Amino acid sequence: MAKDFKQTWNDFCDELKLVGEIVSNQKDLSETDEVEGYRYLTRLLRLALEMNIEHSNASHPSFYSLSHETAKIGADNPDNIYLNSNIDGSFSYEVYGNIGEVDYLSFGLKENRYSIDGTMVSMGEIDLSLMAVKEDGSFRLSLGPEPTSQNYLHLPPEANMLIVRQTYSRRMHQKHSVVHIKNLGKSEPTSLLTAEDLTRHLINSLAFVRGTAGTFLAWVKEFKENHKNALPLGDQSFFQAAGGDPKIYYLHGYYDFKDSEYLEITTAIPECEFWNFQLENYWMESLDYRHNPIHLNSKTAKLDTDINSVKIVVSHQKLNIQNNIITEGRSNGAMLLRWVDARDCPIPDIQIKSITELEVQDA
Repeated sequence: MAKDFKQTWNDFCDELKLVGEIVSNQKDLSETDEVEGYRYLTRLLRLALEMNIEHSNASHPSFYSLSHETAKIGADNPDNIYLNSNIDGSFSYEVYGNIGEVDYLSFGLKENRYSIDGTMVSMGEIDLSLMAVKEDGSFRLSLGPEPTSQNYLHLPPEANMLIVRQTYSRRMHQKHSVVHIKNLGKSEPTSLLTAEDLTRHLINSLAFVRGTAGTFLAWVKEFKENHKNALPLGDQSFFQAAGGDPKIYYLHGYYDFKDSEYLEITTAIPECEFWNFQLENYWMESLDYRHNPIHLNSKTAKLDTDINSVKIVVSHQKLNIQNNIITEGRSNGAMLLRWVDARDCPIPDIQIKSITELEVQDA
């Protein structure tokens, strides 16, 4: 078996080398886009190994994150803390904890097929507005064929992932939610890792990298072609089929403008629970929000309260003006506006203007 597995490992390494063609086969990439593309593949592999090896046991579920500060998927939200758990529709589970100071909290049952066809269709959703929570912030949510607590999601056989979205207006300063999950049924004792197990995990991990990268590469090419310097509504069912929250309007776009220019985005603000706007790179990873102002939300943006609207200034380098976010110097990439539980969906007006013009106006 050791000899056989050595071949499996060699096959994995050879296939990983071929995964690089996802980047090398692209035409007309800037140096930044190409370098970040290879980094993106290493990040996806890290996430895939966490999901498929370290947290693969649905009988003994645990949470991990498929998007965080240094590994990102599909327009990840800088205001979010994401939790994922691999589950099995034949079991029943209890999710419990405390909501902390979260602004928006949702739980979504998904059929994760990123490694197959790039989809992650919703099997059931519930958010904080629909849940009973105790005065101290504690909650319980049951997942299964029958409810075992006041808060309940029916767990269909096809569901294989639970996604928890915690959204914070000022994430670094708020008390985060605490969320746990346990299997309510009888679990088999954990067993030692076998060569067959590891072979399967490695194959699934590479399939996840290929499927995920392929899905969002197709998206960004569509946005570059048809959403350039614009934020149209787009097909919401398409975005939600890839794991989106059904309570969110997603307005995806693609920015591309010169160093001497800036993007001015003006929009009315609908009645909604929360909103935010963010910049991403070519691979639809949010930019480095740890160190740079790359997004704004309903609490951090300065609004025109007289007409309930906001003006956002996107530039390549930092400007001395309010609501300014930066591309970190890259000339192009994706961008996204979210309206969470909005009563309607305003479409922003976007104009490209000269930096000189901005300086004259600001003088």
